[in-house]
Amino acid sequence: MKYLLIILEIAFCIFLAQCAAKKKVEYEIPPHYVKEQREKAIEAFEKGKVLFKINCAECHGIYKDGKENIPNFTKTQIDGYNAMYIKGDPRNHSVARKLSPDQLGSILTFLRLRKMDK
Repeated sequence: MKYLLIILEIAFCIFLAQCAAKKKVEYEIPPHYVKEQREKAIEAFEKGKVLFKINCAECHGIYKDGKENIPNFTKTQIDGYNAMYIKGDPRNHSVARKLSPDQLGSILTFLRLRKMDK
């Protein structure tokens, strides 16, 4: 019984350490945005984060390593991806073609505004 309590205490400590270590996503909102613009940007950011996790994160890694030879979206890659989507480029990703322009816009807002490790 004593060993069981010790094991449970250790497991609980590990759980707490992992929760504390989870990195909250921070974002870079332009400083000239007024309060209403900031709120709209954060709303789009949060929506985009959820859509990214559902539709993109399995292959494109920003929370963990993505699949080999698949971009993890630098700011330049984001702009190129968006331009391909707007032009209707047939080489563009099949998942993006399933998203509405608003959904893709939210994902791209999330990717653009997230703080990237330098």
